[in-house]
Amino acid sequence: MTKARLGGDADAPERQLTKSLAPVREVMDPGDLDFNQLLQRDLDDHRVAGKLIPYLFKQQMTGPAFFPPIVAVLLPFQAKKPTTFPALGAPIPVDHDDARWQEEQAGNAFRIHRLLGGDGNLHPANLGKLWWNQSESSLVVLDGQHRAMGLLAVERTLSRSWQGAGMQFRPFYEHQVEQLLRDHQVTEGDLAKIEVPVTVCWFPEETGESSRPHEAARKLFVDVNKEARPPSESRIILLSDGELSNVLTRSLLSALRGRAENQLPLYAVEYDNPEINGSRPARWSVMTNIHLFKMVVKRCIFGPPKYLTNLAQPFGGREKLEDRDSFMREQLDLVSLLPPEFSDGGRHYVLEAIGETEFPLGRAEELVGRFMDSWGTVFLTLLSKTAPYRAHAAGLATFKDSWDTTHNHSALAYDALFGGVGIYWTLRDSYDEYQRQRSEGNGHLPVKTDVIRAWEALKEKEAEFEEHRARAYLNAATPLAIKQSKAAFAVFNTHACQLGMIMTLASLWEMRKNQPGGAELKDLPAFAASLVDAWNAFFELDRRRAHDRRHAFSKEASKSINQIVNMDTPNAVYFRYFWLQALATPSAWQHIAPWLIDRTAFDKGLSQSRRLYLDLCTKQQSNALKVSEPTLGPGKREEKATDLATSALKKALGTWFEVSGEEFEAWRASQPGRPVQSELDLDDTSSPNEAPDRD
Repeated sequence: MTKARLGGDADAPERQLTKSLAPVREVMDPGDLDFNQLLQRDLDDHRVAGKLIPYLFKQQMTGPAFFPPIVAVLLPFQAKKPTTFPALGAPIPVDHDDARWQEEQAGNAFRIHRLLGGDGNLHPANLGKLWWNQSESSLVVLDGQHRAMGLLAVERTLSRSWQGAGMQFRPFYEHQVEQLLRDHQVTEGDLAKIEVPVTVCWFPEETGESSRPHEAARKLFVDVNKEARPPSESRIILLSDGELSNVLTRSLLSALRGRAENQLPLYAVEYDNPEINGSRPARWSVMTNIHLFKMVVKRCIFGPPKYLTNLAQPFGGREKLEDRDSFMREQLDLVSLLPPEFSDGGRHYVLEAIGETEFPLGRAEELVGRFMDSWGTVFLTLLSKTAPYRAHAAGLATFKDSWDTTHNHSALAYDALFGGVGIYWTLRDSYDEYQRQRSEGNGHLPVKTDVIRAWEALKEKEAEFEEHRARAYLNAATPLAIKQSKAAFAVFNTHACQLGMIMTLASLWEMRKNQPGGAELKDLPAFAASLVDAWNAFFELDRRRAHDRRHAFSKEASKSINQIVNMDTPNAVYFRYFWLQALATPSAWQHIAPWLIDRTAFDKGLSQSRRLYLDLCTKQQSNALKVSEPTLGPGKREEKATDLATSALKKALGTWFEVSGEEFEAWRASQPGRPVQSELDLDDTSSPNEAPDRD
């Protein structure tokens, strides 16, 4: 435990410590960052510049400004890539600075001195010294990174040392710090009085080739933040090794980091949302987010299987952990990957007990490898190559390539969408503050910096992106095409639609397990490729048809099948019906027929799924009639709601899915009578014409 200082002797150890504190974003190249190596929340530069630094400078009526200790950990890096430390040598006594010390050294990476007493044992004062080689080690801020960045921003502004990896963040701070120094008349002497406590950590057991210092640091981060202001859910997924689903979700993002050709680009996925509950993407440019990835892992790998095998089953009720764990072991075929019993990290494991919270971290690479060779590849295939999502990615790529980054504000805006993690949120918050200052007035207008211009550029660019996406999806960028494209992607880019698509694959794979020949995990990627071909055949433009199926899921299309009022994630079970119905068209079915030779199970599942959806539509119509025709009694209302819902579905199926009226009536006649399902928790004030929620 020590302290960092601002001002005073530039060579003093305490000021050197300030200069040495390193946020992760400056230690590692963002392009090389593995999601398993993330150690902390993204920096909120707006908060640091607008709140923390002024707090340090402004005289407080209630006493001195105080920062809790910054926690920093010494970690091994070479050329900005995580490595391991050399093995720690045996402790030896040495004489230094007129005192006796115990010295331990890890090669050329770092050296520790601990003060010895007269009896040769460690001194009770616990005094120590730390040296490290900056070409092999970095002092990474683990907790209190915003406080540390405040110190760094002041230090770099005073010493004109904005350079290297921190240079791109200079616009967020330099002008603000200089203005604060002037406004509060802060002198070099005043700065020398600012001392901030720092706890410096190192892991004596995590040296040598088999060590895992970065994993230890991630665990420490989670531990120290449990009782503090909680990190966002996105950050927990990126950091926590406590749940296998988090580890598997991160592997999807890491795979996109070094993406193959025609694969979804990482910048189309939102994974850095700082909100505590980031259940929906906020950026208009992205297609999906990390929460969808985790939900896909949860439902398709952990199940429980009832949601995949019973297509009349809505989400709800308690889920037994043992059922989910058992299904995961089956889905990843762990019996062929791990022995019945084994040890890892000093712990004994039994294969039949491995699950979400009980798994060998030392064999996580094998688990991830099995996942990515099968289900992980499948998930990315569907989100990368199915026609609507392929079009979104293609439009985003051409939009990115057309961006002019000549000016500083344009480069910042570009980085917010395609590069630096967290920059988008800093621009957003800075602009909100700018607007607040403008509205308050106070005799002068705030300065419109490059940060503000960058946010304004982002807002202007949205329309340009919509043109690129419409051209990629509809081969046109007319005002009508752009409007139709936006309506389509208002549906395609919801969690419900994406999860419904991927759950369709998982449900069909369950059917495949009971087909002649069964299902082998190695065949799963080929099965996914066939599904993509099938759906792309459905969406393919055919001028012989009266209606363009690329609009089939749009709520604004004529006789649309999509009557879902609230498109929250649990409604994925109804979108699964849409994707199944698309597969039942002749042009699509030919691609998956070889996988489902006995079509009986498919037809049964399609029927169950359609019935579940018709029940939803009926309940929605009933709720709407309560408002529009309140004098109708319950019996008449249910009868009219059934007629309206049935008629709308029949027209939609005939318009978009080649289901004749005779076929539909035959299906209705085969359905046993039953009341509208009571499990659905729908707002009684909902109307089928209300705008959808994007979650």
